[in-house]
Parts: sequence; C-alpha cells; structure tokens
Amino acid sequence: MKPNKLNYCSGAFPDWLEVMLINTCNAKCKWCIEKDGYKPKKTISTIFLAKKILSCQEKNIILLGGEPLLYKKLGFLVYMIKDKKNIYITTNGTLLSRQYVLDNLIGITGLNISIHHYNLEKNKKITGRLIDFNNLMYAVKIARDNNIKVRFNCNIIKGNIDNIEEIRKYVDWVKILGVNSIRFAELKNDSGDFISLGKILNYRYGLNEEPFLLGCNRNVIIDNICINFRQMCGLQTYNRPIPQDYENKSHNVLYYNGRLYNGWQKEKKMAKQKELTRKGMQLKIKKLEKELSIRNTSVGCRY
Repeated sequence: MKPNKLNYCSGAFPDWLEVMLINTCNAKCKWCIEKDGYKPKKTISTIFLAKKILSCQEKNIILLGGEPLLYKKLGFLVYMIKDKKNIYITTNGTLLSRQYVLDNLIGITGLNISIHHYNLEKNKKITGRLIDFNNLMYAVKIARDNNIKVRFNCNIIKGNIDNIEEIRKYVDWVKILGVNSIRFAELKNDSGDFISLGKILNYRYGLNEEPFLLGCNRNVIIDNICINFRQMCGLQTYNRPIPQDYENKSHNVLYYNGRLYNGWQKEKKMAKQKELTRKGMQLKIKKLEKELSIRNTSVGCRY
C-alpha cells in the first residue's frame, strides 16, 4: 500500500534535512514525540556540525530539539550556514525576545513557534512554561521586519483547541500578532487527548479519516491567513488503523553527534541495534578465535 503522493512519507518533500540540535527541553509536554527518542551521548562541536550540515545536499535545514534555543551557540551556527542553506527553527517560544532574535536568528528563513492555546496561561498548563506576551509580540515583529517567515504550530488537544470555535479564536489571536501562517496538527502517539481534525471541521478542506491514502497535509486560506492542517495516520496515532503492507520513505535526520540517520530514531530501537551489534561482534570474535586456533595448529604441524 502506497501513501498519498503529497504525504511526507511518500517522499514529497525530498529537499529537507532535519537536525536534532539538542536533546534537552525546558517544557514538559506529556505527549512529547521525543520523550522516547534517541539521545546520543556524544556531541560534536558547532564548527563540525556546521560543516556536516553544509556537506549535505539538502537545501532546506530545520533545526529541532529538544528546545533548539537552548543550544548555546545557535547564533554562531546560523551565521556559519545561512549563506548556503535555508534555515528553519521550531521552538516552544519561551526564550524568544526581540533581542534574542537580533542576536541569534537574523538570516534564517522561517521561525516556527509551538503555542497550543491563545490563552497563554492555558498554554502553560499544557507545556509547563509561561510565555511572556510582550516578548512574543516583539520577537514576532522583529522577525517579520527582517524577512523571517513566522508560523505558529498548534496541536489539537482535547479540552483545549478542540472545536471550530476555538480554532477561529486562535486564528483571530494570531492575526493580531502579525504571524504569516498557522499549522493545526493532530496529536502524534497519544490516545487520551486525541481529536480528529476531520470530525471537528466536518471533513471540509479534504480532511479525512484515512490520511495515509487520502492525504495528511492540507493548505487552505481561512480569514485571510494561510493555514496548514496536519493529520496523523495509523503509523503515528493509535486512533487509526495501521496501513497494511505499507510503503513509506523517511527524511534524513542529522543528530548532534554528527551521524546521519534515515528517519528519527527511538531509544529502544537504538539499544536493540547496539545489542545486535554487540552479539554480532561476539560471534565474529569467536569465529576469529577459532580461525586463529586452526592457524596456530597448522603452524605447529608444519614445523
């Protein structure tokens, strides 16, 4: 079974390199997709990381985490790669300010800010961190003044932004801040707070319950603002069946240890791979010892 040709997993976005810049985060989202993610122990220097990014063929680079704004040399990394790559950063917004943008982000192409409620106190209940509205407002303004496209990411969460009225309120709030666009996304790997975008929007805009086959990405204009709807198929949520005999493609992901992987890695998967590698090495060692024993015997017989 092949995915919809416009889905990420079909390879529709081949010119993207995702970079896990740091594994730490200052928020506490219970549905964090990286809570079981692979966290390498080794970290390469910013200079080597920049060289690694520049050596990759992808033109569009998205810096992720963890919380990428916690990366101490983010401004230096941006400076080193901005002339050769289009840089996008996804952040929870808690560390943003006018000065931070001026000091670290000038030259990037896009800034994605994950805020899951227009009421920042409610967003704090979701993420565990309070965003200062004035810092956010001035950060967005200075970013826009420097030709940085700003998008807000909002997860559709039960009891929060979970119906069409709340979505419209969120859109109105974002328009006040002067943001370029919004992404509304269903929750990944969470069953308790999952809400179907198709159901709450009455399956308008091509939204559906089979995003693997019918498409998981929709771009529309609502109230004069660009909106992307991102749905999750059974490979990403427990609330939809897993596609049978599916085919999919993964983006390259560069980790802060300097290694390039095909897709995001899970800690358990990496541990299993390491265990298989360890067992494989043990078998190789035993085979080598056996060969050496035979060779030593042969030598002894020869002499």
